[in-house]
Amino acid sequence: MEDNRQQRNGGNRQSDQRRRPQRVPSNPREEVRPDRSVEVLLEKLENTVEEARSVPLGTKCMMDREEVLYLVRMIRESLPEELERARWVLQQNHQLINEARREAEAVIRDAEVQMAAMIDEHEVTQQALQAASLMVDEARQQSESIRNNALTYTRDILDNLEEHLTNMLVNIKENQKALE
Repeated sequence: MEDNRQQRNGGNRQSDQRRRPQRVPSNPREEVRPDRSVEVLLEKLENTVEEARSVPLGTKCMMDREEVLYLVRMIRESLPEELERARWVLQQNHQLINEARREAEAVIRDAEVQMAAMIDEHEVTQQALQAASLMVDEARQQSESIRNNALTYTRDILDNLEEHLTNMLVNIKENQKALE
């Protein structure tokens, strides 16, 4: 690798000494990173682009290709983690909705049992019917409220994830254009 740099720089060791050395592992999955979140990796990529040496009399810059490619690989590897987290949130929301349905069904069953026990007397039967109806309505409202809250929460998480991924894609495209 150092021979390649010397050939590109015309054997100029002075430019190698000015650049800070970067360790780029051959297999990025082998290296244990304390923080491989997409935001941190994008920040490192942005810093790499900002710290790149400018080409004289131009707006282009020179960067260590291996370093930039390594950061892009790490970002790609981190994306499935973010997506997996979103899937987990969706799964949790489905579980909440199912639990709310089970609770609503249990409330309805309880109301039916109470109603059957009160059939003996007409007035008691009328009260039971009204109470059961109220319980069913409350259960439906509670179930609908839980469902709506879960869906709103899921939409917010997905919107946030979409915005985050869009920002990452825009940054990557801008960085790619800057590299051209």
